[in-house]
Amino acid sequence: MTSQSGPQQEFGPQNVERVTELLESLKTGGQEIQLITNHFQISTTNPDWSLYQYQVDFNPVQDRINNQTGLLSAHEDLLGAYIFDGTLLFSSKKYKPDTLELTSKQKYNDTVVIITIKFISIIEKGDYEFIQVLNSLLRRSLVNLNLTLVGRKFCDAEAKISIPKYKLQLWPGFETSIGNYAGGLFLKSGIHTKCIREETVLDFFKEFKENEGENSHWMVQFKMSVIGSEVLNRCDNQTYIINDVDEDYNTKLTFFKEDEYGISYIDYYKQKYGINLSSYCQPILLSQKNNSFINEGDKSDVVFLIPELCSFTGITDAMKKNHRLMAVLNKHRRVGSSEIIDRYNSFINRILTTPKFAESLKKWNLTLSNKLVTIPGRVLPQESLHGNNYIFPAGNKANWTVQLSKLPMFTCAEIQRWVVLGPEENGAEVRQFTNTLLQVAKGMSFNLPQPEIVDLKDTSASTYLTTLDQVINEMDPSFILCVIPKSPSEHYNLIKRQLCLNRPVPSQMVLLKQMKKKDMVLYAKISIKINCKLGGAPWRVFIPEKNMMIVGFDVCHGKQNKSKSYGALIATMNDTHTTYFSCVHEYESRQELSNNFAISIANGVEDGQLSHVHQTEVDMLKKTCKELYGEKKVGLAFVIVKICNNTRFFCNNPNIYQNPPPGTVIDNTVTDPTMYDFYLVSQNIPNDAATPTHYNVIWDTLNETTVTNFTPTIVQRLTYKLTHMSYNYSNTQKVPGPCHMAHKLASFTAESLGTPANPVLEDLLYFM
Repeated sequence: MTSQSGPQQEFGPQNVERVTELLESLKTGGQEIQLITNHFQISTTNPDWSLYQYQVDFNPVQDRINNQTGLLSAHEDLLGAYIFDGTLLFSSKKYKPDTLELTSKQKYNDTVVIITIKFISIIEKGDYEFIQVLNSLLRRSLVNLNLTLVGRKFCDAEAKISIPKYKLQLWPGFETSIGNYAGGLFLKSGIHTKCIREETVLDFFKEFKENEGENSHWMVQFKMSVIGSEVLNRCDNQTYIINDVDEDYNTKLTFFKEDEYGISYIDYYKQKYGINLSSYCQPILLSQKNNSFINEGDKSDVVFLIPELCSFTGITDAMKKNHRLMAVLNKHRRVGSSEIIDRYNSFINRILTTPKFAESLKKWNLTLSNKLVTIPGRVLPQESLHGNNYIFPAGNKANWTVQLSKLPMFTCAEIQRWVVLGPEENGAEVRQFTNTLLQVAKGMSFNLPQPEIVDLKDTSASTYLTTLDQVINEMDPSFILCVIPKSPSEHYNLIKRQLCLNRPVPSQMVLLKQMKKKDMVLYAKISIKINCKLGGAPWRVFIPEKNMMIVGFDVCHGKQNKSKSYGALIATMNDTHTTYFSCVHEYESRQELSNNFAISIANGVEDGQLSHVHQTEVDMLKKTCKELYGEKKVGLAFVIVKICNNTRFFCNNPNIYQNPPPGTVIDNTVTDPTMYDFYLVSQNIPNDAATPTHYNVIWDTLNETTVTNFTPTIVQRLTYKLTHMSYNYSNTQKVPGPCHMAHKLASFTAESLGTPANPVLEDLLYFM
């Protein structure tokens, strides 16, 4: 995004001076607004407070960390508060001399062990190790609150909400972390609800096995259903992703422990956990360990799980379609801003009034505020949308749905011949629907000609496919609209594969029940989709800079073949940013590709992956630009977009807390002091807590080539403008339009096509 001096435009800890320069220019543009955020200040009681790092050695060598910890604990009075990880010890106390020797006795044989504690360095505030130690201290202290650690989040199992009708449990909980921000050290408290299904993997397995006599492929279908699912292991309360199922290995078989003592799974769980497994012939579930959790010396990178002890987490696609179930879940999961503030305050008071937690803070000379941090934000000006010789406001709520059918579209595609396919028994309704669609489209300056209407004798998928072949051969249509039955998944995917892979023709699916509605907004949205899929555009926002391409990128993992991932790219191709190029690349591994906007934009990159993105994606872009343009300068900004974060902001009104209005930017206090980053609330969310989107500009040389001075404020304005440019919706989205469309394209390819579409369609938004 912005670059004002010097060739180095990479942001991060290595370029703090450049980031400081940027921060000074962030206080302009928009109307100021006071906000509170889910952060609490952490302070030190001693102005000279430091964190010291020591190396610890034992003689004779102690292999088990439990033994090491026990030997060290004998010297707590001397050592004070510390954290020990098996090799390194961290303390806020400076030991003298720099190399300290202590002696302890082993409890079981009175062997004297010499402990050598050697000073290594002072850990600076904000360093990775500094934050890591504080978070380790926090997690150890939170155990005193009688919370259950599920995965990496703490849940209050005693406060769980049971929903017997649907065999579900909701575990309320907290996700906490300490970080070094522009405003200092803060504890961030996120509120979440973990959905635990009472159904175990064994229950699910039995359902498939009951059909063993009638279905010879039952085991294959079981595997396909569970692989990729997240489960909660009741033994350690850890969550795991099922990567495979070993049907040839069961709980009666023997495995070897670290001491090479063989034991069956049945005996192991009975001896260690007191659990009697009810079924001896259940297969073993395999879960790949996360690299960050593999301990040194660990010979296996796989976790073996027992189906009976694993409960599914989350909700399935089928559950999401159950409106009554979702209404029950949302009643508990979606809470208003005022209630969320109450939960934050209740949580921090629970922490501070827990004696062991308070004692731990005191030992480390730390204090934790009981007040939420107050920060200034800015509300960017309301955007105007441009139609054909018509400008209209997006509105204070950034939603222009009610105006859709009345406004002339910005550009309208020309169409010579198109076809509507529908069931013969609904022929009259199909024709009435078509006539209304033509009228609504005309009111939007989109002159659709009368289509050829083809009646289908039945609604089987094979009839649709056969008729489509005939229609394309005989009529060569520019566009095809298919009216499909109530249960569309099979029809939808088969038809889309036919029209995107084998016989590429832009198409639109309409459900029978949708067709019967007299909703003018629905007709307007279908008109917009037809226009976009043919190369038109319903509206645009004004972006003054010329000759600039904006690119969005996202990735989706395959559902049909879970070993494949699909990376989708969307690029604007004109100065109004209303024509597009798209492409999809298939990847064999489930590597986490980034999701970006560039302009280049990437979505879904974790903080720990930033260096990798620099070394791969950014460097590849720079190299490609040099190959294409030689020594000619090419301005480039690379922005990481992150929607999955637990940062929250609220308007600071004690009488009634509300979400910030659309266009609210936060670029201070809770941002990263070493990065060029900001938060943007782009949507109006009336009944739930709004999740701001985090933008991190990791590379920027735009000012080397642009006419506009791309200050941080201009970058923020541009980002907000682009959230209006997703044509699937008539309101702003969480991410810029190219990013949102890239996500849509990647998902469509992964879930419906299973392979990239025919290149003939690359210049059209066929996936909308």
